[in-house]
Amino acid sequence: MVGLSFEIDPQEVLRLQGYRRSSDVPTAEVLAILKCAMAVGRQVFQPRWVYREFVVESVDLMRCRLQEGPDLLIRQIPERWGPITTLGLAVCTIGEAIEHRIESLLAEREFPVAYMLDSLGSVAVEALAEAFLRQLCNDRLAQGLKVTPRESPGYVRWPIEEQRKVFALLPADTIGVGLNPYCIMTPRKSISFAVGIGAEAKMGRTPSPCHSCDMRNCTYRRAPRRNVAAPAWALSVDPLVLELSQSA
Repeated sequence: MVGLSFEIDPQEVLRLQGYRRSSDVPTAEVLAILKCAMAVGRQVFQPRWVYREFVVESVDLMRCRLQEGPDLLIRQIPERWGPITTLGLAVCTIGEAIEHRIESLLAEREFPVAYMLDSLGSVAVEALAEAFLRQLCNDRLAQGLKVTPRESPGYVRWPIEEQRKVFALLPADTIGVGLNPYCIMTPRKSISFAVGIGAEAKMGRTPSPCHSCDMRNCTYRRAPRRNVAAPAWALSVDPLVLELSQSA
């Protein structure tokens, strides 16, 4: 995969900062902090990914059995993903430089920019994962195949301990991502996920399940609900767009 680009939405960053309602309007000072964090992010982000596909032997309600490799205990695959013939596994990261910069900002008592940069990093790695999935969908559709929505270890249908299996199957160390004893990835701003692939697989309507979720005031929302107009303040802050050339 070559020529991947992704966009970091300022609204998503402020949503993590607590600006979740239409009545939550950031002040000029907050917007200045956001712009400063985005400028720092452009300097320190190191987006990378690794991706592999594996032939599926069988699936049931409790697991996905690969022809070569361990069983992955992803539940409800037939219902949610439909018939799949291949399982795709990916790890995406924006690198560790952002963590060093946040530590430096905290040491300098630049707390507002540090916390804004932390939120920006969370949004950035999600945007990278979603951009990768969109490109993967386009590539496979050209081959007559469909790609399901992504699922990550730690979600309700896939235990966090399964991270060890993902890292046994992927050379995540080549992009600088490791796993600690608690199955948490380092650097922190990293995401691992699986997708199902097949001619009859069930595609999601959007890369992010948050777009079609109707749950209000969700702390963990990563994207706005559909058809939500951008607030006036957002017009004064340009999205951060990153162009990548890595092949995976």
